[in-house]
Amino acid sequence: MTNLQLYLTIGIPAFIVLIGILMNAIQYNSLNARFNSLEGTVNARFNSVDGRFNSVETRLSGMDARFNRLDDKFETLIGKVIDVDNRVTRIEAKLGIG
Repeated sequence: MTNLQLYLTIGIPAFIVLIGILMNAIQYNSLNARFNSLEGTVNARFNSVDGRFNSVETRLSGMDARFNRLDDKFETLIGKVIDVDNRVTRIEAKLGIG
């Protein structure tokens, strides 16, 4: 075996391996760039959804406050009805109706 044959036998597979490593590095960088570009889009979408949830949460807290006010008014109304019932009961007792 001559020196040239030895160099070709070792050199060609080594060269092919180096080309494969280079191609893998290029493909990795390409995929990494695509993921990085998608990351901005995905983050924007998540931020949009988060903003919408915050909007819904604000509306729900407003509705909760309105229900609390309505509950307070209802309690006041129940108190007034009980007062009227007590008065009617006393009137009935005085008149001997009840």
